[in-house]
Amino acid sequence: MKKREEGYVFDTSYPIHLQKEIQPIWLNHSATFLGLKSIDITREFTYCELGCATGLNLIFSALNNPTGYFIGVDFNEKHIKEAKKIVELIGIKNIEFIQSDFKSFSQRENIAFDFIVCHGTWSWISPIHQRSILEIVAKSLKEKGIFYLHYMCHPGSTSLLSVQKLLNVVDHHLNGSSKDNIKVGIDLFNQLNSAGTFIDYPNLDSIEKVFQQNDLDYLAHEFLTDFWNPQYSIDVHQFVAQTKASYIGSANLFDNLENISIPQNSQKVLKNISSPILKEYIKDLARNQKQRIDLFQKNPQLLTKEEHLKALNSMIFTLVDKNILTKEIKLSTPIGEIEIPKEITKAILEELSKKDCSFEELGKHKIFSNQIYLLFESIQMLMWNDTIFPKSKNYEFIDKKNFIKLKNHFPIIFRNYNYLNC
Repeated sequence: MKKREEGYVFDTSYPIHLQKEIQPIWLNHSATFLGLKSIDITREFTYCELGCATGLNLIFSALNNPTGYFIGVDFNEKHIKEAKKIVELIGIKNIEFIQSDFKSFSQRENIAFDFIVCHGTWSWISPIHQRSILEIVAKSLKEKGIFYLHYMCHPGSTSLLSVQKLLNVVDHHLNGSSKDNIKVGIDLFNQLNSAGTFIDYPNLDSIEKVFQQNDLDYLAHEFLTDFWNPQYSIDVHQFVAQTKASYIGSANLFDNLENISIPQNSQKVLKNISSPILKEYIKDLARNQKQRIDLFQKNPQLLTKEEHLKALNSMIFTLVDKNILTKEIKLSTPIGEIEIPKEITKAILEELSKKDCSFEELGKHKIFSNQIYLLFESIQMLMWNDTIFPKSKNYEFIDKKNFIKLKNHFPIIFRNYNYLNC
């Protein structure tokens, strides 16, 4: 097997991870929280994942959303074969996997999509392929459609630039596989680190922590590409604006809560900034942001105050783990540890331990009387923390038979993500 395809690691499969933020219901709720009209996922909709790897996220979405039709695109033949094998095993009908580079896919497909998502791909591929992603969004994203884009950003990823280059150069000078060479490169980094080479480097602790992971497949895909490229959010937003899709907020719900996610002194400065694009970059500076999961929408439409409240009230939530009732909920955030007051979590979680509840039902608790924003904020923090998860009227979690099949196929995934058991 060849080792690289257009600068990207090709001789090892990308490890399987589930991203709750790219689930259709999460994207739908994110737009609603932001006060915008979104796609009605109780009706037929279309969804495309660019760079789908072996397809777990798409398969999970397709099983839980029978009204959606899902297409996954990846240039790695091994990834697509594995994805198709799982689809055949379970017998999913509303999903399709296509082996293709993004440019070819854009040229030959004429499907319009309500959702286009791209996770773990943008910052690791060449500018040519990035432009192809934007071409797909410009051509295929429907009105009110949502484009999700994950990428590395400055300033948080800046300190890794020189270290990534070290690993990439080592890989190019050795004949071994990507997995073998990433191990050699990390060993060299550790030797240099012990010799004091990186003593003045910022964020050295976080770099060492990354390299302590034992997943060589992940580390090879993360660091050995020839196009490892963090970008400033202000530049990415300008690129995406060419597709006629506008930035609306983050799929990371915590990042949208500025009064919590931004240090107070920086909040005071932000109040005087009128430029939205500059404001986002200042947030990155304040948080020392390493990665972003941005949401863009084609011709976004604001909900009226009445429409927004109606949309919020119709949201339904389920408790991920009933054992959480006996635990303190402390959120480890980029700006420090945050503890949600016990009386608030108790009001929400005790109700959800009895049954799934709507936003409106939770809002009837006396603690939220005339304090709807307190509930609005708390719900998003608990979603972000994997304590609760959204549902919709036709959103059915995986039936028992298919759940067992997936669990047997992905045992590690089902140990790490509690909300899969909802």
